[in-house]
Amino acid sequence: MKKAITALSLVAALFTSSSVPATSASPAAPEPPAACAGLVQDFAAKLKQAVGALVPTPNTAAVKPLIGDLLVLLTAMQNAGCIPSPPVSPPSAPSPAKALESDAPPEQCLAAVLNVISGVAGLGAAVLEGADAAKITELLKALLQTVNDTLGKCGLPVPPGGMPAMPPAVG
Repeated sequence: MKKAITALSLVAALFTSSSVPATSASPAAPEPPAACAGLVQDFAAKLKQAVGALVPTPNTAAVKPLIGDLLVLLTAMQNAGCIPSPPVSPPSAPSPAKALESDAPPEQCLAAVLNVISGVAGLGAAVLEGADAAKITELLKALLQTVNDTLGKCGLPVPPGGMPAMPPAVG
């Protein structure tokens, strides 16, 4: 009987030590899925094309399909798990285990993603409305800054050559 109690105590101790993480070990930030690097690179390429089509003089015919492509790539990044999807219902309280997965708060990444989606949609609306070049340039500058912020907040890889920037004469 004593042997059974000792064995059960040992099994319980082993189970507890294997299921409870060590408090001194700091969890590593989760790696983004492998597809993310390619999707971010495609997004950067389309964004660079959009900058070229909008600066210095907006070419609305050339940029309209690019706006759609940018939104499609954002959706692909969400489907691949690179960036969070906007919630469709009120958010629930995060579970304690989820809170330890990453150093960056998940709400920062979600807010950044929503800002990118809003920026792309706002730029598309300005192009479709035929807004003046100054307004389009202002929206494009804001979008480029938001995209750069999102890479850091969501832990996405920076594409080779970085994200596009405004040409020096305009920016």
